[in-house]
Amino acid sequence: MRKWNFDVAVLLLRVGIGLVFIPHGYSKVFGEGGPAAFAADVPNYHLPVFLGYVAAYAEMFGAVFLIAGFLTRLDALLLAGTMAAAAFLVQLPDALYGLQPGASKFMEAMRAIEMPFTLMIGCLALVLLGSGRISMDALLGLEERTVALFRKKKTTAVEGN
Repeated sequence: MRKWNFDVAVLLLRVGIGLVFIPHGYSKVFGEGGPAAFAADVPNYHLPVFLGYVAAYAEMFGAVFLIAGFLTRLDALLLAGTMAAAAFLVQLPDALYGLQPGASKFMEAMRAIEMPFTLMIGCLALVLLGSGRISMDALLGLEERTVALFRKKKTTAVEGN
């Protein structure tokens, strides 16, 4: 049985990460040009346009769902993917391009990607931890079904060997 502090910690993680994403998603979805303007820039980073729409809507509505604890693992996975792209395809190349001679590549890289990298790790933690008992997932029984589904697949895979 999980302890209450686990559920409160997961709640704090969900709310904190969600609150950081909402302003970014809001500007992409409801800002000038809407999600189409954001998606039009995505091919510059060698990504398909549709991922721009996925990122914009994930950052806005996925963040709201994350705070509520609704479809938490899926929301967190989409947001982690968005942050992986932001960190490693957008910010990291820019940071390494203008590197000063003698500068530490590792330190400059980490300084450049610290925010998206931290959000990505937090989201991956939520993918692994789930939503906790203080969530819509728990209220609707979605967390138990998700865990049962993965246990069933794991058992089937072990039995198949």
